[in-house]
Amino acid sequence: MNDADVRGKCAACKYQNNICDENCPLAPFFPSNKVDEFDKVIRLYSIDTLINMLNSVTANEEKAKMAETLILEAKIRYENPVYGSIAVIEKLNLEIEETHKELDLVQKTTAFYKELGERSSLNKKNEEISTSSTQRQDVKKDHNF
Repeated sequence: MNDADVRGKCAACKYQNNICDENCPLAPFFPSNKVDEFDKVIRLYSIDTLINMLNSVTANEEKAKMAETLILEAKIRYENPVYGSIAVIEKLNLEIEETHKELDLVQKTTAFYKELGERSSLNKKNEEISTSSTQRQDVKKDHNF
């Protein structure tokens, strides 16, 4: 019994109604429990295109990342067939813009209260200085009978 018999047909071989052997290029990325994901990917790309894209990358780690990316793109395209990932990008850009505006407001508010606090402490110092000079003048008047 080989590995293909143990793991069963991959999603691609199920789709094509083929026997899945150990050399199946899609088996590592679309096991039998990922039929829905494979179905969405195959609606966006043909099997030949999918295999060519995966073969264009040499490292297995990069192939896995590419498969994840293709699955994500297909999922997004399935959820929003008109705009696809552009809708997600625009939504995130809008959130970034709103966050920048909020950050700017917080920075301006912080600067305002910081300046207000500095003015307040300056006013207290001026009051102390004027109070002490007034007290000195009062003392001088008392001594000059």
